[in-house]
Amino acid sequence: MRKSTKTVLVIGLALLVYGYLSRLLALYFFWDSKPFGWIALFVALLFYLVDLHRARRKQGKKTVWITIGIVFIILGFVVSTYVVIAFHKSEPYQIAINYLKTNPHLKKEVGNVKSFGLIPSGSMETTSFNGSESGRATFTVTIFGDKKFKDVDVNLRKTPETDWTVISVH
Repeated sequence: MRKSTKTVLVIGLALLVYGYLSRLLALYFFWDSKPFGWIALFVALLFYLVDLHRARRKQGKKTVWITIGIVFIILGFVVSTYVVIAFHKSEPYQIAINYLKTNPHLKKEVGNVKSFGLIPSGSMETTSFNGSESGRATFTVTIFGDKKFKDVDVNLRKTPETDWTVISVH
């Protein structure tokens, strides 16, 4: 394993551990380290597979499964990037963010909302039947407030008769 692969692996592990510890110990600094840690771990895995591919090819061994692994990781990065961008641009995500900015209970707990985490997670599902749309969406968002930070789950629902509506925040 090359030195760069080990370095990325150690950085990813450190970011991941800090991301979980910062939440556990209420350290209000760099809460986005958790998703960045996961990204760094997958980059380290990609580097490792590329190193392994080179070594096995030099030895004249088969590399089909390693190549498939490399393709899956790259495809995962492309799909994940698309999903994050789609979340940020989606109507339910924008409604959830606006709701969280003005929620009085949340404002009391975290203070004025300054910003949100860069990488939300969750799911979104919509169905159309005879021109009427319905759906559900769930987002996990990191909120950065004046007093403290918090991860919240926001659930939204859309029926053919209503627009996207926040139904719960945990």
